[in-house]
Amino acid sequence: MTLNHLTSMLHANRESLDDCHSDPIAMTAAYDFDTAFDASERFNNRTQGNIYSRFTNPSVRLFENKVALLEGADDALAFSSGMSAYLALAICFLKNGDHILVADGIFGTTTSLFKNFLIKFGVEVSTFEISEDLRISNHIKQNTKMIFVESPTNPILQIIDIAKVSKIAKEKNIIFIVDNTLLTPIFQKPLAFGATLSLHSAGKFFDGQGRCVGGVIAGEQSHIDQLRVYLRHTGTCLSPFNAWLLSSSIDTLESRMLTHQRITHKVYEWLSNHPYVNKIYSTFSSTHTNSEIVKKQQTGHTPIISFEINGDMNTAWKIIDNLKLITNCTNIGGSRSMVTHPSSTTHCKYSEEERMKVGISQNLIRLCIGLENEVDLINDLDQAINQAVKMQKHLLLTQVM
Repeated sequence: MTLNHLTSMLHANRESLDDCHSDPIAMTAAYDFDTAFDASERFNNRTQGNIYSRFTNPSVRLFENKVALLEGADDALAFSSGMSAYLALAICFLKNGDHILVADGIFGTTTSLFKNFLIKFGVEVSTFEISEDLRISNHIKQNTKMIFVESPTNPILQIIDIAKVSKIAKEKNIIFIVDNTLLTPIFQKPLAFGATLSLHSAGKFFDGQGRCVGGVIAGEQSHIDQLRVYLRHTGTCLSPFNAWLLSSSIDTLESRMLTHQRITHKVYEWLSNHPYVNKIYSTFSSTHTNSEIVKKQQTGHTPIISFEINGDMNTAWKIIDNLKLITNCTNIGGSRSMVTHPSSTTHCKYSEEERMKVGISQNLIRLCIGLENEVDLINDLDQAINQAVKMQKHLLLTQVM
């Protein structure tokens, strides 16, 4: 019987759960061996089985299998955080003298990891604008070994043509990695468009409640096997408890993402018509620079909306401070809506020139829409913006007088 991908994921690998209907937690550091011979066989990879939870754990494995099924991948490997997954890719597949090409506008901490730390090990790092994806060949060098992108980017939601970049990368034998955190495999499958690996910050939408951190990479077996060797020797493993949280939550991912999308669309429409919103960034926008690519490679839309308010940083801060329901928090993907001011938080280590280059203005606000009623969210935004605008007008009037 052929099963839908979601049904397959929900029922995957249940033979190892000892008749438990709900996923149990394998909260253990090590495992018992039946005989000395059995231990030797496992350590020498002649038989499968758990050895030590740094690199083999049933709860972690269950989560990995679910991600692999959703992504349409051969396998997946989980890490202690999204950042540890990024680092694993760099250390595992790059060496002194290699070059990595990174898209502008990716998450601030990821950029810092590449630019501030990889160069210490002799890895050359350069960037390209996502709008130049069709001319990416101009940025590739003889020593280019990896291309890394987010699509959409966080927080400006720029889109890259995954299929076109994949084609170029394959022709030149370059590993092409797509951070798929903002869409999840529910709304985008990078591997289906030719990407080598798909990466997630798992504590975002996979968890859906902001309870843990984690990272996961999905792709071809040969690449995952290399990463697994790295994981075994470095210990950047996902904890069994966090794996259990993620494995339980991912079962409802599709339902949650569809609900996020519906509510986000309502909020987007309201913001689009607000007189004090100068500019709005959303993949819902029919005027999005790459709207045709959105239609081609996405089956849905991220719950992220970023918008520029008519005012300055103080106006943006006042709006955030005036919100009563939406929480000021730099995470994304939770059931409760969150707001942040990227210029002074996630991208504060950028120079003003670097921020403006990737569209991070002082009056930019990022929203991550949760699962609340859309009317309540709109009302909260309405009162917060109105209060901030009134205060701004009062200050201007005072200055004139």
